[in-house]
Amino acid sequence: MITQLTQEEVDILIDEARYGELESLKEIFQQIDPKVLLTIHNDITLTTPFHMAAANGHTEVLDYLLSLIPKEEVKTVINKQNESGSTALHWAALNGHLEVVKLLCEKYDADPFIKNNADHDAIYEAEMNNKEDVETYFLEKYSVEPENNHDDDTVEFNEGTEIQNATKDALDSLSKDAEKVSIN
Repeated sequence: MITQLTQEEVDILIDEARYGELESLKEIFQQIDPKVLLTIHNDITLTTPFHMAAANGHTEVLDYLLSLIPKEEVKTVINKQNESGSTALHWAALNGHLEVVKLLCEKYDADPFIKNNADHDAIYEAEMNNKEDVETYFLEKYSVEPENNHDDDTVEFNEGTEIQNATKDALDSLSKDAEKVSIN
């Protein structure tokens, strides 16, 4: 079994993932040790086969490649960042590939909160690129419901007193701060 690849062979493998060539990849991995997937990337962009399959919506290819990796290594590989700090999930979200996003998050536990060099996480990428179905998925999957420690019926509201109440609150706060100030 082949355990090391030249950069040319790495580039071919990355391109096979990019173009969704599942049968070709299956043939390749009959001859190549799947552990090479733990280390291969484009020398310049640091892009992996996982980035390319995710970016182009090749769910089956991505699932196949990830299934070749030992379970304890999957999370490291799936959250690997390229030269711009983006993960495979960033690229899937950016391009609106909902099924890929679901696969990465649900089956492989990809981290949607990793930020790239532009300080964007995968959720932000979906939002900024108008990928509403992906954005909705993220918001539903990762939303945190606020705790409701009080009864909503106990809220008091007296129309016309908003300014008075805000002014009183501000003055109370200033008074407390003024008590702390010592002039010597």
